[in-house]
Amino acid sequence: MTPARPPRTQRELQDVLDARVRAAGPPGPGAAAVAVLRSCEPPRFAQSVLDFTATLDPAAAHAWLADFTRTVYLAGDPCNLAVRLPPAFTSTDGEVAWYAPATGPRRRALRLLLRPVSGTLPNGAPPAPYTLRVPHGHAPGRWRLTVATDGLTLQRYLVHLGHTLAEALLTGVLAPGERIAVTHVPHLGAQPRHPAYLRVHEDVTDTARLRAYTCLEKTTARDEQ
Repeated sequence: MTPARPPRTQRELQDVLDARVRAAGPPGPGAAAVAVLRSCEPPRFAQSVLDFTATLDPAAAHAWLADFTRTVYLAGDPCNLAVRLPPAFTSTDGEVAWYAPATGPRRRALRLLLRPVSGTLPNGAPPAPYTLRVPHGHAPGRWRLTVATDGLTLQRYLVHLGHTLAEALLTGVLAPGERIAVTHVPHLGAQPRHPAYLRVHEDVTDTARLRAYTCLEKTTARDEQ
């Protein structure tokens, strides 16, 4: 039996973070996307990240990646904004609207009209497992996305999940049509040696340290049984 791999060291986590910076390329002028959420159900939000990201033209995708897929999360009703401030993308159920990465008066107007998303995870507990699909294709690939939720507010959960899905799609890790099984744990323990994507950021309990928040790895149908 192969012994379990120990958790990553701070040096390893820093290496992952440095690789993410290199993958983003030269920094641009800054272009945050905006997500307006009427409800914050994780499966609905996560699918909207993939659906929105898949609609971006190459220039917008490049600008967003160069700004590390920075996103402002606001609470509001997309229907009330459709005429005055039409979004670039709205989920099919009308619960989530996305505004493409940009700056300017429209972004300022949104931030003046709406309040930032806040609160705890639904029911105060980690979400139940759910499955996502990358749009616009029929690739058979399967993935497991594990999210570590200990200490996360609702907003931080959306941030880490959104970054993971958007950056994995923008950098070509995910292919159209692939499926992603999302599960949750308090902490990521022994991650794979070479995960497809590892989300690393400062620890919410100790900002002098780094912590892994999400791990995306390839699986097979048998792995999910």
